[in-house]
Amino acid sequence: MKKPYKDLQEFIAVLDQNNELKRISFEVDPYLEISEIYQRHIQSDKGKALLFEKVKGSDIPVLINAFGSYERLALSFGGHSFQEYEKEIASLVDLKVPNSLVGALKKGWELKDIFKYPPKLSNKKAPCQEIVYTGDQIDLTKYPVLTSWPQDAAPFITLPLVFTKSLDGSRKNLGMYRIQIHDEKTTGMHWQIHKDGSHFHHEYKKAKKRMEVAVVVGCDPQTVYSATAPLPPMIYELIFSGFLRGEAVQTTKCVSIDIEVPANAEIVIEGYVDPDELLPEGPFGDHTGYYTLEELYPVLHVTAITQKKNPIYHTTVVGQSPQEDCYLAYATEKLFLPLLKMIAPEVEDQHLPWDGNFHNCQVFSINKEYPFQGRRLMSHIWGFTQASFCKCLITASVDAPIQDDHKFLDYFLDHLRINHHIFITEGIVDALDHSAPQKLFGGKLGIDISHAIEGEPWFEAQPPVKGVPPKLEYMDQELAMLNSAITGFITYGMQSNNPVMILRVHKRTNPNIGSILSKSIFSKANLSFFKIFIVVDEKNPDLSDGHRIMWRIFNNIDANRDLFLNEDRMLIDATYKTKEEGFNREWPDDLEMSEEVIKNVDNYQEKFGIF
Repeated sequence: MKKPYKDLQEFIAVLDQNNELKRISFEVDPYLEISEIYQRHIQSDKGKALLFEKVKGSDIPVLINAFGSYERLALSFGGHSFQEYEKEIASLVDLKVPNSLVGALKKGWELKDIFKYPPKLSNKKAPCQEIVYTGDQIDLTKYPVLTSWPQDAAPFITLPLVFTKSLDGSRKNLGMYRIQIHDEKTTGMHWQIHKDGSHFHHEYKKAKKRMEVAVVVGCDPQTVYSATAPLPPMIYELIFSGFLRGEAVQTTKCVSIDIEVPANAEIVIEGYVDPDELLPEGPFGDHTGYYTLEELYPVLHVTAITQKKNPIYHTTVVGQSPQEDCYLAYATEKLFLPLLKMIAPEVEDQHLPWDGNFHNCQVFSINKEYPFQGRRLMSHIWGFTQASFCKCLITASVDAPIQDDHKFLDYFLDHLRINHHIFITEGIVDALDHSAPQKLFGGKLGIDISHAIEGEPWFEAQPPVKGVPPKLEYMDQELAMLNSAITGFITYGMQSNNPVMILRVHKRTNPNIGSILSKSIFSKANLSFFKIFIVVDEKNPDLSDGHRIMWRIFNNIDANRDLFLNEDRMLIDATYKTKEEGFNREWPDDLEMSEEVIKNVDNYQEKFGIF
């Protein structure tokens, strides 16, 4: 049986009962300090959900890291396992033609199960409207909104449930778009061009009408997750939440606008967006591990704020993995596999590597039945809703351990044939992708390492012959002679079919270093043992940090520009790009916490303990 939570506070009680909650009773600043304490928990095996009971400048407690482990993620879904959800969704989308009228009717009723819990509008006084602020009472600055990273332009609501509807009211949407606090009564509205909220806004803009918007902060966990789910446009996320909960979400009508929101929400911000008004929004430390730079975005004018008498402010922080959103992405990976199999039946399993920021890399294991089926799947995926933004797709056979990143990397290096398996194209990319030569469009990399079958040119190709490893103790000197920009190296997979050399270069005074190195490296006889070269820059002092290297690759390369192929060898330029080498966009900074805040939290740890 599914166990729906009435609200966020009921979920907090369950976290507490299961020893998954840490209460922080000393005063902490929402400006950077909560973010730093959170970072230490999310990156620790001992990490907990954190409830900050005394927050500087506000009397409202702050909850963070509620989803940040597999244990807490399972609790957030009421203990209903993802395997059970997978089976249930698979049964709903099994579209095999029944062999009788009775079977057809039965299948029709089954398909309705995912829609049988539409939100229920309540006429009772809603808990989320126990306190109502309007007019001069409205003050967003009284809420404990976090500033997560030092270069953030302002405090941002990072876990908002944004409710909108189409111009004619026939379609509704629940999305999650960050909210920058401009002042007491206005915010930014960061719905990117590809998102449903932006599509609705375009309708209102054409009609020159104001668009009503409600922003919920704090809700039952399955509804929070549903706001992130990659659903088709025709499925309202509150209906999907009802399916996950096994019970309809109770809603109430907002006090100042014609939008319905969950009745048991903690805080509701009501308002409108004018059709043509734009203000600078950002920078913001984003889930890519880089700052999203300042751009013009619509403005939300707040007409009312309603809340419970004693609300909890629910938030998160994003950045380089691992972060709390990694676990929400894992839920998406599992819940939407049956839907993926419906449109791509060859798929056996899928994985969204954390180092690939979820949308930059997607790995599939496939049941292969005909030549080039892996490439066909890639073309299909690149034309399919949110997956169309993915920069790198990898297909492998069903024996590939795609759910274990370390094991899969070794498998990948043993099975990759560079001169046969690499496929480069171009298309739309995510709005947060900073490495594409132009915004929203860039190169895409496909790699099909599935076992060859008859009909593929490499089916009868001889396995590669391993060369003799060079003497690495002299390699520093040789590399320095090769190019003075090289300041360090490390090797990986020396026993694999594709030995890797990772090179660190001083990029600041060496533009186009990737292109320059590819010409010399491929002709250097004593480097012929290595099949893959990865070039990173001076921002990577520790070359042994494999996760950070992979993160650089998936974030920083454009397949058309940064992949250099030479028969069965390749060089990947994962360095930052500059105007000197023809990159005309601004390159963002890495997310790094200030030394002052780190010292403050060190003091908290010594004085109070934060674990």
